Amino acid sequence: MNEWIVALSAALIGAGSALAGSVISARSTRAAGERQAEAALETLRLTIGEQRVARVHDQRRQAYVRFLEAADAVIETRRTGEGQAGDGTDLRRAYSVVLLEGPARPAEAAGALLARLRQRSSLDDLDAGRSEFVESARAALATGGG
Repeated sequence: MNEWIVALSAALIGAGSALAGSVISARSTRAAGERQAEAALETLRLTIGEQRVARVHDQRRQAYVRFLEAADAVIETRRTGEGQAGDGTDLRRAYSVVLLEGPARPAEAAGALLARLRQRSSLDDLDAGRSEFVESARAALATGGG
C-alpha cells in the first residue's frame, strides 16, 4: 500500500507542478500580450496625433495660399486697373478662413493687409503688408502653429 501512496503522491506532485507551470506560463504570456497591446495602442495614438498635426498644417497652408492669391489679385488690379469684379469678395472670404484657421499672428497680419487695401494705401505699403503676412504665415507653418 505504501507503493500506491508514493505513486499517488508522485502523480499529484507532477500534476501540481504541471498546473503551476501552466499558470506561470499563462500569466507571463498574458503580461506579454498586454505589453504588446499597450505598445500597439501607443503607436496608434502617436500616428493619429501626427496625422492630425499634418492635416491642420495643410489646412492652414491652404488658407494662407488662398488669402495670398486673393490679396495678390486685388493688388494687381490696383497696379494695372484690370481685374475681376469678385476679387474683393474672394479676398474677404479667404480672410474669414484665415481667421478660423489661425493662429493669431497670421490672422492679424491678414487683417492688417485687408485694412490697407480698404484704405487705398500706396502700392509700397500694400507690398509691405503682403510681406508681413507672408512672414507670419511662414513662421506659423514652421513652428506648427505658434
